Amino acid sequence: MKSYYTTSEAASLLSVSADTVLKWVRAGKIRSYRTPGGHARIPAEAVAALLPTGTPATATAEEDEPEVFRYCWDYYAGPDGMREDCRSCMAFKSQARRCYEMRAIPEEFGHLRLFCQTRCEDCTFYKLTHDQEWSVLVVSRNRAWLESIEAAAPQADLGLAFAASEYECAVVVESFRPDFVVLDASFGKARMRDICRHLTEDDRIPFTRIILTSRQAKWAKDCKQDIFGWIEKPFSIERLQEFISGVGALAQRSGTAM
Repeated sequence: MKSYYTTSEAASLLSVSADTVLKWVRAGKIRSYRTPGGHARIPAEAVAALLPTGTPATATAEEDEPEVFRYCWDYYAGPDGMREDCRSCMAFKSQARRCYEMRAIPEEFGHLRLFCQTRCEDCTFYKLTHDQEWSVLVVSRNRAWLESIEAAAPQADLGLAFAASEYECAVVVESFRPDFVVLDASFGKARMRDICRHLTEDDRIPFTRIILTSRQAKWAKDCKQDIFGWIEKPFSIERLQEFISGVGALAQRSGTAM
């Protein structure tokens, strides 16, 4: 028996769609790990645990596994792996999910544009990633509220992760590079200011946008410059997806000039 399965193989075994398995992975409903190229792999025992007793674990692999996120240096890697000069590029050093968001950084400051042969909008990597789901980290000390959002996560076309403290936030960011952080204002002004500062100074997520959630659109003046937007609390998973899709598209449009 195989020690792990692709999402397509797991879907075949469990009689669901590959998209459903991906949603389970994002929601933490099934144990998984990521390959260096960003693909999800499901341990055989995690699949077996969901199979009816006595069902043989034999899967038919599909040739076209759904695309999951890949960084630009993974996408353009050759048969021998990542190009060595990628390691000197700011996109790699900062682990930027979307290198084209760094287009305004001059080459002398580290964005080497190793694969930029065309306008960003004509680049194959841009076409692959700019329509992919947004990754969102929701940070709140209200664990019950986080659990209610997480329960609805499989219905969302968002990559979601959750944290209930500054420490958990830092741990999550180590393996989950959010495009957006939704920050609950109920932490209070002082802690919210500290969390904002930690996020904006974290060089692992240089282009993450912080969105405040509260009952009223008010926040501490000294972290106002760090806040990208506001969403009223409480919100449904559908409202969050609609909001993120809207501000994500706005963010992309604001940086389309080469």
